[in-house]
Amino acid sequence: MDIAIELVHGWRLLARVRELINEPGVQRLIIRNEDGENLIEIGVPAMLAGATTRPVLAAVKAIAEEMPRVTIEIVRGVGLVRAVGEPETDEEFDRAIDVVEPVFERY
Repeated sequence: MDIAIELVHGWRLLARVRELINEPGVQRLIIRNEDGENLIEIGVPAMLAGATTRPVLAAVKAIAEEMPRVTIEIVRGVGLVRAVGEPETDEEFDRAIDVVEPVFERY
């Protein structure tokens, strides 16, 4: 497992959580206050599989309104994380963009 920790301002928290929920490989999010106490733990795969997205985002919004700064611990799965320094594009993407780009150049 790969664990990353980010310090996020309250006004940016909801948008950052939405980004992380849609990011591939994220398994769990733990939001902590400035004292290091856990405020909420979000199991991302379980949340995406069920209909629990709206209540969780409402809870995150409530935390964002009350806390000036929070820490997000991001737990990612081992097989889905790119290594540092590894190129961000892969061959399949490059081939796909070569097909799509000429279409957009016409317009």
